[in-house]
Amino acid sequence: MNTFPSLHPKPDFDHFYCSYIKGDAAKEPITTGESIPAIIAKAVEKTGRSRGDFEVEEISRERHEKLKQFLG
Repeated sequence: MNTFPSLHPKPDFDHFYCSYIKGDAAKEPITTGESIPAIIAKAVEKTGRSRGDFEVEEISRERHEKLKQFLG
């Protein structure tokens, strides 16, 4: 087993996602975050709908920060 720390820097990924209800013409955001499974789980908890009722879209860091303020 390798117990030495990696000499490679931690990758800096900026992937943010937003969930919507499928078929919603207005595409009202329900949740936002860095993990697709986590935002789907939050959306299910928040709305009471099933996991299949949501779609996910990748968004920019700026949009994520704005939505995070409103969706809290």
